[in-house]
Amino acid sequence: MPEFEYKAVDPAGLKLQGSLVAENLSQAKGLLKSRGLIVLELKEKVEDNPFLKGNFLPFQKKIRDRDLYNLFRELSILLRSGLTLDRALSILLETTTNPILRRSLEKVQKGIREGKSISQAFRETNLLPPLMLSMISAGEAIGKLASAFENMADFYQFRIQFKNEIKSALTYPLFLVTASIITVFIVFRFILPKFFSLFADLHLPLPSKILYSFGLALSHIKWYHLPLIFFLLLFLLRTPLWPLLKERFTQVFTKLPLIKGFIKDLDYARFSHSMYSMLKSGIEFVDALYLSKNIILNEDLRQFLDHAILEIRKGHSIAEVFKNTTYFSPVYYNMLKVGEESGNLKEIFWELYNMHDENFKNNVKRLLSLLEPIIITLTGLIIGFIVISLILTVMSAGVIRF
Repeated sequence: MPEFEYKAVDPAGLKLQGSLVAENLSQAKGLLKSRGLIVLELKEKVEDNPFLKGNFLPFQKKIRDRDLYNLFRELSILLRSGLTLDRALSILLETTTNPILRRSLEKVQKGIREGKSISQAFRETNLLPPLMLSMISAGEAIGKLASAFENMADFYQFRIQFKNEIKSALTYPLFLVTASIITVFIVFRFILPKFFSLFADLHLPLPSKILYSFGLALSHIKWYHLPLIFFLLLFLLRTPLWPLLKERFTQVFTKLPLIKGFIKDLDYARFSHSMYSMLKSGIEFVDALYLSKNIILNEDLRQFLDHAILEIRKGHSIAEVFKNTTYFSPVYYNMLKVGEESGNLKEIFWELYNMHDENFKNNVKRLLSLLEPIIITLTGLIIGFIVISLILTVMSAGVIRF
């Protein structure tokens, strides 16, 4: 029988975690509830080491958000046309070119033909995050699978648009940074060492010594080192170490004073859109809250939402729980209160998403308007420092006298 990992809270409010063996997820949840525990997280235990699973390929083609968007949009259209899911999967298998996605769909189709539930068949592929699996499960339970796939497609469309907007906003600043780095590297790597070699016997001024030291260090870099570094970085991005390093970097990055405000609006926008998608799919509020919290970058905010889930399950109102915190603004609390009283939380989260998404975009535009002149100014200062150091070197050689 499969083994399940769980996180739960006992009647005294103490957090517990462990594992148990059961025939399926429902039986495991029933066993935990029979012990008087409030289940926070429950999932089937899988082997975490991709080397042992035999599917670790550092340079294999990944499944993009665009692939999943197209998949669920087409599934929604085919199901609304009156086709069965098995037939819809057969049609998609004929047109799918991504080998990983194709194997996953074949596994889903095989699981459904064996009598497994649709959500279980998708879960066994490890293709989708818990957020998407819950949407499938909810759509399957209420008989609106086509709507569930449509909501999933909308969610991936939101992610794609969000990423594209950020990439577009950062294109020009990244170009400036890259051009500045390449220019400074060429100057330090090729020009300065040859220049200072003409004055090797002289007592160089301090700025010239600094430049000469940097140029000498960079002169040891060979041409074949650069592609080697590139492939090592690419390999690191595909290894199990990258998610750990990414998590540590995110924790530090989100706490920087200048970045904290941007991350706050970003978290609110993504969280609100996720809650809207989950509630629209028919998922209960507490379950939607638990699943949506996992996309939040700020660790402290995630911990608050864990506490909020416990308080709501104890019978406290949503507005009351969100009121007693500094993580959410009074506007956020007031809108949730209105949504709870009117029974229209889904639309409230949509409005909250639009509000914070607009704030995030405006803040990014303001930052970029300052970032571009800052980059140009810093590059100018570096070039100016180099020119002054060269002049001082020539003056120390007695070539130029005033």
